[in-house]
Amino acid sequence: MIKRYFLVFSLLCCAACGTQKAVRPDAPAPVVAESESQTIHYKSYKGKHLTAVYYNNHSPLTVELREGNTTETLKQVQSWAKGVEYSNASTRWHVQEDRATLKRKGKVTVYREVD
Repeated sequence: MIKRYFLVFSLLCCAACGTQKAVRPDAPAPVVAESESQTIHYKSYKGKHLTAVYYNNHSPLTVELREGNTTETLKQVQSWAKGVEYSNASTRWHVQEDRATLKRKGKVTVYREVD
């Protein structure tokens, strides 16, 4: 009988120790280094090149699309587990895995990531 109480007491002590967290209230919070931007190069099936610079250092998140000498900035409007969509008044940029779709003025162009 004493062995059973000793076993139960030991288990309760172990369980209580497991619930205690080692907290130092005066310790500074860890700083997570995040890249402020990420540059991805894309190529369409017809050979058109486009560079997307994704900025994650402000809200809403934005992407800058660079084609030749033109640059267009879009704001994130939707995101889900495997993709994200950016938009402005005339352009939509839908990214999912290594593929992106550009919709501009009724024209759709599909791009793939390149090195």
